[in-house]
Amino acid sequence: MHFDKMPASGKPKRSCWLKTGLDLKMVATVLWFLVLAALTAVVADRAIATMVPALLGWMRSAAGWISTLTDPLVVLPLMIGAFIAARIFRMLGLVGPFELTTSLLTRSVLAVAAATLLKGIIGRARPSEVSRDPFHFQPFAAQDMFASAPSAQATLAAAIGCSLAMSFPKARIPILAAVIAVCLSRVLVGEHWTSDVIFGWALGWGIARVRKSRHASILSKPAG
Repeated sequence: MHFDKMPASGKPKRSCWLKTGLDLKMVATVLWFLVLAALTAVVADRAIATMVPALLGWMRSAAGWISTLTDPLVVLPLMIGAFIAARIFRMLGLVGPFELTTSLLTRSVLAVAAATLLKGIIGRARPSEVSRDPFHFQPFAAQDMFASAPSAQATLAAAIGCSLAMSFPKARIPILAAVIAVCLSRVLVGEHWTSDVIFGWALGWGIARVRKSRHASILSKPAG
């Protein structure tokens, strides 16, 4: 038996209780988002998708620009470039955000990989002029028209945005507002149901939070 993990009083360390509480809070938050996504699919997805074509042209145009600029094929190369630049700065002995760029790149890759895997498994049909059925599924279809849930861009934006919001809490409001704008853009361009982006937000937030908890636990371990 290992008695060194418990103080002499016989009570568990407070840090263990705090860690357990944080883990439960994380799981509860993700579950809340998933329940919200399910309710949105039942109550609002069809109505919102029907309203989108009637929106003002400038709104859809702005959403199109946001959607294009935040595509994973644009964001991931930028993350890789930032990581390489920070690495070069570090090799030259200059100050650079190496830990931050490494963390963001890791979370970005995990977010896109997880979203892509789930898309292929779930096989939810995208909203289209032909079909407004939010419950049209074809699992393992391996086709883009059945790759609606979750939104990869919403997942990526949430993973990056929530990570930055946790690292820079004073700037969390504009950061999270930008994440919301990315999520809304995917709905306004007609590529996703509203529940898809909520699902993506839950997945991205979970990835950001798990990575942060893991990093904190590594730092808290005694040396040797």
